[in-house]
Amino acid sequence: MTVDSSAWRANDAATFELAREAVGEVVALLLSLSGTGALDTEASLDEAKRFRRDLFEAGFDRARLDELLTDVEVRAAELEGLRQ
Repeated sequence: MTVDSSAWRANDAATFELAREAVGEVVALLLSLSGTGALDTEASLDEAKRFRRDLFEAGFDRARLDELLTDVEVRAAELEGLRQ
């Protein structure tokens, strides 16, 4: 009996974890800013849901994870600017 090896390498798993953490940070920023009234609550919740959905839909697709990570980093920078 042979066992198929995983398509992921260690750096792919590390990228997924990085993306997961980055999405969590953006979700926290969105909720925090909506709690202070700096952002619309409904829009913030929708955006948070979209980021979480995008993360899980990316699954094992490294290119999609890299794209998501870029989008999350850009949005995090925008949200940090609103906190200032």
